[in-house]
Amino acid sequence: MPAFLTIDSSSRCSTFSVAEGCDETFISTTTLEGLSFSEALAELTVRYSSALDRLGLSDSTAVFCRIFLSDILNQKSALLQSALFERLRASCALSIIEQRPIGGGPVSLLSYHLRNPKKAVTKQLSHPTSDGWRNDLIVKGGNYSLLFSANHTSGDIFDAYTQTKTIFDSLNSVIEQNGLNLLDNGIRTWVYVRDLDNHYKDMVRARREHFDAHGLTDNTRYLASTGILGATYSPERIVSADSLSVGGLAAGQVVRMEALSHLSPTILYGVTFERGLRVRFGDRSHLYVSGTASINTKGEVLHEGDAEWQTRRAIENVRALLDAQSATLDDLAYAIAYVRNVHDRQRVERVLNEELGGKIPLVLAEAAVCRPAWLMELEGVAIIPDKNKFPPFL
Repeated sequence: MPAFLTIDSSSRCSTFSVAEGCDETFISTTTLEGLSFSEALAELTVRYSSALDRLGLSDSTAVFCRIFLSDILNQKSALLQSALFERLRASCALSIIEQRPIGGGPVSLLSYHLRNPKKAVTKQLSHPTSDGWRNDLIVKGGNYSLLFSANHTSGDIFDAYTQTKTIFDSLNSVIEQNGLNLLDNGIRTWVYVRDLDNHYKDMVRARREHFDAHGLTDNTRYLASTGILGATYSPERIVSADSLSVGGLAAGQVVRMEALSHLSPTILYGVTFERGLRVRFGDRSHLYVSGTASINTKGEVLHEGDAEWQTRRAIENVRALLDAQSATLDDLAYAIAYVRNVHDRQRVERVLNEELGGKIPLVLAEAAVCRPAWLMELEGVAIIPDKNKFPPFL
C-alpha cells in the first residue's frame, strides 16, 4: 500500500516504496477558488515547489506531469510564458489539457516522480514538433524503460477519424523508434476528444482499425485507456492523446484486469480498451485502472440521472477490478474523477471522500464521458507489492 501525506489543504501525495527498490510518488496540487489565472498559476508554482521540498524530490525525479486548465485558449499564452511551464517542460513529459478543475481554482496539476538512490535512472526528453507542444520522454533503468508521450495532436483535416488515425500512427512510430511495439509494450492511453458527444464514435472506429492492424484484438489484448472530453490548444484539433509504454517486458508480465461479475468487457459494445491492465514486476505490480463508470455486466448504464449512485457504482466496479488482482481501494496511488456537470460536484466528491478516505492524490475535473447518460467516470493507478520471476521495477 502506498504511504499518504496531506501536505496542505491543496496538495496530497502518495509514495510506494520497497526495500532496495525505486520509490514512486504521485502529487496532486490544486489552487484556491476565486483567484485569477495568473494568481492561481503563481500559487500552483509555490505549492508544487513546497511539495517537492517536503518530500525530498527535485526536477530530476519528475517523469510525467499533467496540467489541467479551465480555458486553454485564453490561458495558453500565460502558461507558456511561466516559470512553471519552463521548469516542467525541461524535466518531464508534460501533458496540458483543458478539463476544468472543480472544487478549486482555474488550474491544477498531477505529477509522477521516480527516485532510486541505489541505481542510476536516465531520462531523455524530446520535443519533435516545431511548436514544442508534443513531447516524449524515455526513462531507462537497469531492467525496464518507460516511454511517456504527451500532447500528440493532428490538425490538418477537421475530422475526428482522420486525426485519430494520424495520432495513433504517430504514437506507434515513437514506440517503434525506441525499439518497442504496441502489442508487447503498449500499456495505457488517454484520448481527449473535443465535443465528445459528436466525435467519440469516429475516434473509436479509427482506434479499433489501428489496433486490428497491429495485432491488438479481443484474443490478444488492448490497452488500458480513458477516452474523455478534453480540449487542446487549437480549436481545429479535435483529438489529442497521451500514452505510456514499458520496454523490457517478458511474456506473462501484462495481465488483463476483469471483473465480469460487475462490468462487461468493452468489446461487448464495440470499443477496444481493457478495463485495466496489471503490469507485474519482481518487486511490485502496477494496476492501471481505465476510465470506469456506472455500468453493469450487460454494458448498460446504471442509475441514470443520479450522480451520487453512479459514483458509488463506479467505485464498486473499480473495487471489483482491484479485488480480482488481490488489491484494494487503499492501494490506489492516485485517482482522477471526471464529472459531466459541475453542479454534481458535491455529490460526487462526498462519495469519493467517503470511499477513498480523503487522502489519496485526487483531481476532480469537469468532462463529459463517452455516453451522455454517464454523469461521472473514475480512473487511477494502484501499486501493490509482488514477488515473481521477473526483474524488479526499473
